[in-house]
Amino acid sequence: MSGILGIVSEYNPFHNGHVHHLETSKKITGCDYSVAVMSGNFVQRRRYFFS
Repeated sequence: MSGILGIVSEYNPFHNGHVHHLETSKKITGCDYSVAVMSGNFVQRRRYFFS
């Protein structure tokens, strides 16, 4: 039986802490595959504009 890890994320900019998060999540779940769902550039830029 194969498992799939799904992560909803905002990895912008992507850094070593995010690598650690992904690797640890995959290790804990023992999944065979992983999928990350991220928002587009427009949403991320807009968030910073209103901060």
